[in-house]
Amino acid sequence: MKFLLPLFFVFVIGAGSAYGYGEVSTFDFKIVNSLGEEIKSPVVDQQLNLQTSLKNLSGKSVDWTYIVQIINSDGAIVDLKYAAGSLVKNQTLTAALSWTPQSSGNYKIETFVWDNLRDIDPLGPMSTYIITVT
Repeated sequence: MKFLLPLFFVFVIGAGSAYGYGEVSTFDFKIVNSLGEEIKSPVVDQQLNLQTSLKNLSGKSVDWTYIVQIINSDGAIVDLKYAAGSLVKNQTLTAALSWTPQSSGNYKIETFVWDNLRDIDPLGPMSTYIITVT
């Protein structure tokens, strides 16, 4: 019976780290130009707007920080950007951050939605996208 208490304690602590998770839904990731037209084949020195739709699923206003991390084929982070705002109950909006690739290759784009940069509590799942820049 002594082994159940530590197991229960670990479970309770682990559940606390998911504060806010599921409050914001992310969907419809696209790479678009400045006119909002989708870019299927990005090229070097072309400004890319990395956009994701955010929807508040909670019953209250939610502060959010949209984070985009770009990683090259060597595993190095080549760019890291963020934008912050708030969503009222049931609101949907599109957040976008720009990136201009400096060299061709394969890149992994990771997107996150956290409550802020200080507490870094996730509001939704991380998403990953792979692109090829020519």
